[in-house]
Amino acid sequence: MYSTIRPTSVTADAVDKSSPSFSNPAVALCSKAWRKTFRDQVGADVNEVSAARRAAEAYRVAMPALSTRESCRDFIACVAQGILLGAIPEKDGGKLLYAAQVALAAANSDQKFADALASREDASELADSPARSGRKSQVKRRLTR
Repeated sequence: MYSTIRPTSVTADAVDKSSPSFSNPAVALCSKAWRKTFRDQVGADVNEVSAARRAAEAYRVAMPALSTRESCRDFIACVAQGILLGAIPEKDGGKLLYAAQVALAAANSDQKFADALASREDASELADSPARSGRKSQVKRRLTR
């Protein structure tokens, strides 16, 4: 499933650190991979179309894994920047964003489960506390009288 990567008018100099999107370390890493690969390829006398294609591959390889909520958000930011840069075709970008959405939903579900489990354990600890046990004894004594 290879999509056509069309070079844009973006050059390596245009992908610099002045962009506010580079405040996200994942986006900065992906863009740095793109910039380095593009410059290396052009420096090796590869035409700009091929250099842009190889730089786009380097960009996608540098993207974070979809393993945590934070990495999912970073992945989404990288996809958005990659589409703007031309490193990710819009058609593929939509599929990548959908994959990130599914992964983020799963990560959120896992977090909600962990939170519920932790609150259940906290409630169990509270029920087993000495103060709580003493209260249970008092209630039992009253009921048996």
